Amino acid sequence: MSEPALREDAAASRVMWIYMLTGIAIFALMALLGLTMRMGQAKWIALDPTMFYAIMTLHGAGMITAMALCGMGGLWYLMNRERALSTLVAYWAYALMVAGVVAVLLSVFPGKFGAGWTFLYPLPFVGAAWPSWATGLFLLGIALVNIGWIVWCTQMFGCVVAKYGGIRGALAWDLVFHPKQFAASGRHEPPPQAFAALVAAVDGLLAGAAGMLVGIALIVHWLSPSIPLDPLWAKNLTYFFGHTFANLTIYMAIALVYVGLPRYANREWHTSQVLAVAWWGTLLFVAFAYFHHLYMDFVQPRPVQYIGEVVSYLAAFPPAVVTVFGGALLIFRSQLRWTMGSMFMFAGMAGWIVGGFGAVIDATIDINSTLHNTLWVPAHFHTYLLEGVVLFVLGWIFHQLEERSSAQSSPLMRWLVALGVFGGGAIFLLAFYVAGADGVPRRYATQPPPGPEISAWASIGIIILLIGFLICLVEAVRLARLRRAVAP
Repeated sequence: MSEPALREDAAASRVMWIYMLTGIAIFALMALLGLTMRMGQAKWIALDPTMFYAIMTLHGAGMITAMALCGMGGLWYLMNRERALSTLVAYWAYALMVAGVVAVLLSVFPGKFGAGWTFLYPLPFVGAAWPSWATGLFLLGIALVNIGWIVWCTQMFGCVVAKYGGIRGALAWDLVFHPKQFAASGRHEPPPQAFAALVAAVDGLLAGAAGMLVGIALIVHWLSPSIPLDPLWAKNLTYFFGHTFANLTIYMAIALVYVGLPRYANREWHTSQVLAVAWWGTLLFVAFAYFHHLYMDFVQPRPVQYIGEVVSYLAAFPPAVVTVFGGALLIFRSQLRWTMGSMFMFAGMAGWIVGGFGAVIDATIDINSTLHNTLWVPAHFHTYLLEGVVLFVLGWIFHQLEERSSAQSSPLMRWLVALGVFGGGAIFLLAFYVAGADGVPRRYATQPPPGPEISAWASIGIIILLIGFLICLVEAVRLARLRRAVAP
């Protein structure tokens, strides 16, 4: 690479690492808070209910924001290699999101805001055990995170449509419907990661707009309580924003696998007609899947409930049938090089499928009426976040460290990490599923039996998991220092 190109890549790499390392740091803090909650439910420690709900609120908002930051940094770096992006805009988006995280932290410590990360109206304002300023600061923090997200999505959308010739080109429309003419034109189809960028940008902007609308309305109500809001309207907008934002974290992170995993298999992940159509489906389905969170709202129009069930089922097909199956075909008979990077990426696809299957079960109306207010719900989203998004991000981080240091981790190190991260994670997550199937309610500081016993089991799993992550950290630092040692 030329000198200017090297400088540009170094600047883009700094953006990626700042986003990712910040996300990992927030994730680590949220994991410790999660352990605190589980230990409180297990009665290992005395945890005041007011503090439990405040921690639960911070844990939910912080964990999703952490995963979003990791995905945003990685996808920004990948798309910057397709078309140069402004680092100043990326830093502005980052600064706004970090400012929002700080505001949310202050609303919980010392404010003790505990209405849940979904902040459903009118919960933040009725019978609150926290001061009014904490409510306002939390809403302002979420708004800042959302503004930063909107800035990032706008930049990403501009990048995709400018690089590939508008929406039609970004969707690979001509590749799907006019393949011969497309091949004759000499144009190149968007790479797989570009579809992730497009979906994150378009659905992200829609979700961000909904979040800003309900967020401003809630702030107005906080300033002037005499102005009422319609609870069903507020809930629809809140879940459209929150559910879509949470879902997009994994679609951003899968872009890292599209680029990283083929390098271990010495193959390419090509854009095909099937892949393009699958991402069209994802673009549509992600926007409507949130309806399955409102099945119990009897005033919701009945047709919308059925749309929610159908879309929730359809949303599972693009990742399961196309991306994960495509990944399996990619590595089949490829003599895949097993390293920390490839191990995490491969395991993350398995975690995505397991979590997605749990979500589809809950999205079934008859089953939802029994499972939705139990620990089954945090079971499935912890699975695809912890054993999906986190593993994709760790896979990419180790991929970068392995490439730059020209070194790999020993088989013993990989086994230690696997036992900690995968073994501890399995124990932790299985506790959620078993408790949910047994009817243990979610969002309870004090659980009915067998909740405390299962929470103790989950706490042991988290401790093992954190040990595995600590080993990962030690190995990552070793590889990073090795890179500095061999750098010219």
